[in-house]
Amino acid sequence: MPTSPAMFRASRSSRPITPASRFSQRLALAVALALALAGQCARADPQASTEFSDGFLIGGQAIDMRHYTHDALLESGTHRLDVMLNGQWQETAEVQVEAGQACVSSGLARRLGLSAAHVALLDPDPDACVALVDQVEGSSVVIDSETLQLRIGIPQAMQEAAPRGEITPEQRDYGITAGFIDYRFNQHRTQDHDSRSVGLQAGLNLGGWRLRHRAWVNQDGGRIGYAALASELQRDLPAWNSQVFIGQGSTGGELFESSAFTGVRVATDERMLPDSVRGYAPVVRGIAEGNAVVSVRQNGHVIHEESVAAGPFVIADLYPTSFGGDLEVCVTEADGREQRFTVSYSAVPQALRSGSMRFGASAGVLRDAGGSMQPLRFAEGTYARGLNNHVTLLGGMQAGEGYQSMLAGTALNTAIGAFGADLTQSRARRQSGNPLTGNSIRLNFQRYVAGTRTHVGLAAYRYSMGRFLTLNDAARLRGNRYEGSHPRQRYQVNFTQQFGATSSVYLSGSRVGYRDSTTRQNDFQLGVQSTLGRANVSLSAMRYQLIDRRQDTRYTFTFGIPLGRSIGAPRATAQLGHAANGNTLQAGVAGALGKARALTYTVTASQPAVGSGSYDTYVAYQSGSTALDAGYSHSARHRSVTLGAAGSVVLHPGGLNFGPTVGEGFVLVQAEGGEGAVVGHADQIRVARNGYAVLPHVSPYRWNPIELDPSGLPLEVELLQTSQRVAPTAGSIVRVVFTARRERTLFIDATDARGQPLPFAASVEAEDGRAMGAVGQGSVIQLRGAQDAGMLVVDPAGPHRCRLEYMTPVVADRHGLRWHQAKCLPLAPPALPRAEPDLPPR
Repeated sequence: MPTSPAMFRASRSSRPITPASRFSQRLALAVALALALAGQCARADPQASTEFSDGFLIGGQAIDMRHYTHDALLESGTHRLDVMLNGQWQETAEVQVEAGQACVSSGLARRLGLSAAHVALLDPDPDACVALVDQVEGSSVVIDSETLQLRIGIPQAMQEAAPRGEITPEQRDYGITAGFIDYRFNQHRTQDHDSRSVGLQAGLNLGGWRLRHRAWVNQDGGRIGYAALASELQRDLPAWNSQVFIGQGSTGGELFESSAFTGVRVATDERMLPDSVRGYAPVVRGIAEGNAVVSVRQNGHVIHEESVAAGPFVIADLYPTSFGGDLEVCVTEADGREQRFTVSYSAVPQALRSGSMRFGASAGVLRDAGGSMQPLRFAEGTYARGLNNHVTLLGGMQAGEGYQSMLAGTALNTAIGAFGADLTQSRARRQSGNPLTGNSIRLNFQRYVAGTRTHVGLAAYRYSMGRFLTLNDAARLRGNRYEGSHPRQRYQVNFTQQFGATSSVYLSGSRVGYRDSTTRQNDFQLGVQSTLGRANVSLSAMRYQLIDRRQDTRYTFTFGIPLGRSIGAPRATAQLGHAANGNTLQAGVAGALGKARALTYTVTASQPAVGSGSYDTYVAYQSGSTALDAGYSHSARHRSVTLGAAGSVVLHPGGLNFGPTVGEGFVLVQAEGGEGAVVGHADQIRVARNGYAVLPHVSPYRWNPIELDPSGLPLEVELLQTSQRVAPTAGSIVRVVFTARRERTLFIDATDARGQPLPFAASVEAEDGRAMGAVGQGSVIQLRGAQDAGMLVVDPAGPHRCRLEYMTPVVADRHGLRWHQAKCLPLAPPALPRAEPDLPPR
């Protein structure tokens, strides 16, 4: 039965976001779906083409369906198409189309990864058309009009050999000129104390240069202090896959101990390389007895700080400051008590693939946050190269005022695992007495057994043959601060074993012996984690050194289960701990609220081993521009309140925007006219009134999909694109432009002169021949860009050609839609072009 306009009005719940000019190109899919639902799909031989019966179209009127059921050609002109190379998205480009054939420009062809021999044959004019099929044997160029894709196929033999997943410098986006300030505000208040702090990261991007400054502002009582942590200027050196840093930073730590310094550093950035080689940072695990602040220090500098709720916590997103240097973790409880422990952070075997290399060069002056080092001018260079698939050679040197050291080593890939070994010799000149000389031997081993899902990592350090000193030790020696016990040997182990799909065992530990003492420091973490039905169970033991240098062991049993079967159900946890000072008990409930789970909460009751019990509540909310958190702790002896806020302020050529913390780099989404559109898959980030939105935490040197959801936009607003991809460089502020068009939409209830529905899928054109769409369900025409009054031609090249006049109502109906009823009056068929007579040959 034909669908009436009334039924159409009752069933409409969404609007197409495809431009009207492209509607006819995609209508083939809609026609096929409509006819299939009607049960009229003829099941033919798989080798034969599929045909549809047009006898069931609305009104019984048939139109020429070959334009839709067969490959429809794009109209001649410029079209924005997704370029697909061998089935993978390459880019979105403006492509010139003539008579259904695509013009592959020389500039586009150069970005297809062709071999050098084929690139040399391309026209130097980037806009010149290239006969790719003729120039590259076995290649293909096809336009898919339904998906608006330009599908290019090139045999692998005709392409330049490149690692899989590589993002070439030409594909990277270096961003725009803009500035930002990241802020993190914390306030801690007790009965007799009130303190505030603001962590700041300010950034300014000028072309390819990135200027960054990190600082803390503290107010404790009536005193206000400002501490500048680091300032640096950075830019990419894509030809070397490296970056140059000028200012305050840290040496890499790949081979030598990481040192904080002020100066210049040029080093390989592994993020520019394919995914086969990436960096490493440890995971910090711990347990907070109440609402707490976790600070992570390396080489005396704070590299990470955040507020956590009561219970176990995991920090897995540490900023990769270096590859070596133990991490000092401090957990400050709400009542001021502190837990301190160390997480071992040592270099892993530096095995490289055949032909690849890594280098680093630094020069400057050492700096020290604790004041125990003498400023010392130095220079450092490191180099590693993979000779083949099995052997890597390592080397490096350090030279400073009164100090020299040299390192040589190798890394081996074998069938039983990866081995690394290196020898470092140091020589330090003292102000009086003989020079101090010594050697350090380091051994590493890494092995992962895929069949049993077992990972083993071992490391051994031995300082022997005299007095071995690092560069940091030499700086302390010059300042007469090198004293106390110093390591003679260190052993480390990391072990992880997976059992089934939901259980695992992990062990990490170290043993350190000192030159001037028989004391041994033993630290380890041993744990078992498993999922039993809907419950999670874990048992762990952790041995660490207390502030008074005594060793303590803590045992913890944790049980958690969701309170319901829905995805957003809260989760109850219970935790029992035992240490030298007694037993602890903790129970709580945690969950999230809202459609996007933007509001999270935790309620905990604790009974520590020493002192009275406490009650803690913690709430955090993530909006599109700010992250807010608040905590309250109460016990018989203390009460405390913590408040926090984090976000960013971005200044760019288009105005000022507020957003979440952006970190190193971010995307600035521009969609003028698309105010209110959702960026990404959550509801928090939306396009602001000035047409911009801040999207943080994108991955540098990797393709990042940027999506814009038009849900909730007015019907008059049309997004010409809803998805794009971008590969930003490190620290770049990339602007991604989405085109939004605001046009009035008119729905026309149309009939022919006899009051019968118009043929479904008949083309609709304006008076000047512009495509305006097609007749839709229930003989309704959805007209975008409607004028106050105008004329349309329906089925302009077919037997049902007719003329329709419309007027757009000034006022929309209660649903916000504009409707008009009109009749389509018959028109004479268009005159055929006069054929030229055949002339006899001369």
